[in-house]
Amino acid sequence: MKKISMIFILFTVFLAVGIFATNSLVVYSDFAIIQSNVFQRSGDLIVIPTTNAVIENSLVVSHPLNYYTFHRAERYSFDKILKNYVGKTLQFKFKEGTLKNVRVISYDPIILKDVQTGQVYFSPDGEYLFPSISSVDSKNYFAVSTNATELSYSYITSNIGWKGIYSLDMDSSTMIGNINLWNRTDTTFRNFHLAFVAGKPNVEVQREKNYGKAIGNSLRAAPTSFTHPSQVQSLGGYKVYDFRNVDSLGANSSLFISLFSKKIILKKLNVAYNPSNDFKPVDLVAKIQHDFPIPQGVLSLYKKSQGVEYFLGQSNIPDSPASAVLEVPYGKNFDVEVKNVEMQRITISKRVELYTYETTLRNSSNEVQSVWVYEYVPAGSIVTPVGDLHFERISSNEVHFYVDVKAHSKKVFSYHVQTSY
Repeated sequence: MKKISMIFILFTVFLAVGIFATNSLVVYSDFAIIQSNVFQRSGDLIVIPTTNAVIENSLVVSHPLNYYTFHRAERYSFDKILKNYVGKTLQFKFKEGTLKNVRVISYDPIILKDVQTGQVYFSPDGEYLFPSISSVDSKNYFAVSTNATELSYSYITSNIGWKGIYSLDMDSSTMIGNINLWNRTDTTFRNFHLAFVAGKPNVEVQREKNYGKAIGNSLRAAPTSFTHPSQVQSLGGYKVYDFRNVDSLGANSSLFISLFSKKIILKKLNVAYNPSNDFKPVDLVAKIQHDFPIPQGVLSLYKKSQGVEYFLGQSNIPDSPASAVLEVPYGKNFDVEVKNVEMQRITISKRVELYTYETTLRNSSNEVQSVWVYEYVPAGSIVTPVGDLHFERISSNEVHFYVDVKAHSKKVFSYHVQTSY
């Protein structure tokens, strides 16, 4: 039996915003809020069916409750069957082959009593012959006691989630977004209202407490009317995509749902991230500028040549708000290599040192290659390039150098880093 004062407070807050949509599913990246008013009656109790991945303390209801209990799905097991036979008689075949009628005195530890002689056996070796099998209740559900005749409710389930799946045509600069909705529970959902929430509710630490927070936020994310997915609704720091009614989402299955097809501003870069002492290929990077929000997911990049479409690479991308810039590494440039070597270290004073680095780039291709070299430097250091070099101080501990390397040639540049300790 569980008290519901806290979760009822959360639900009361929700009621000030809107009413439950009947049979709706609000899906986050790795869990979902199921909202419904469908239930069954069993005597004086209301039975609310759930998935096999329900979070037990996440029930939120529309009316005051006397109490509720959670029933966990039962499974057949030796312990389960033997427990049901405590105080009853069955046959037991001892290891040496003797067959006797025994009464089960206890199942933990196992104690049997010979019905005929009264002899007691403690965890004997042998085989149990049960006269019949006990029934099990194989479903999860909440059993609710309330005076209400109607009840709307929600609960949280894990094993349902979604991920953005994106593709980028490098020729047309067209980005296509899809959502992969997956349901790894034992429940099939039919004729339900579907909404996705992009964002990161805090559910990693203090899981029980913060799932309560997620309930409050998700209910606010499910008003009775939504904008179309092509028009993203901002809601309390999250993005909400509504797909209205969905016919079916089967148990242990997944769906692909179209999200958008839009043009982006694309720039193709060669980037060397903190090169080492040895020659390594530079990264191929797609610099993407977009004017629409892109939820986190996986981006695949493609390019056509002579009518054939080639896969160029794939990368995870974070949540990216409108008008942001994404730099997406998707592979290595076969023809361009770079290395960076510390050439000299001079102690200027007791707490000041001057380092000199030399960066070498090799271009084996038949065309000029432009390369950005991203270097980590200590915070507070002074960076001075040697000669005429395109140089940007991006942050307190990162600098970017830009160089063009002619076909079948190499390029060498140097820079100084002065640090204080």
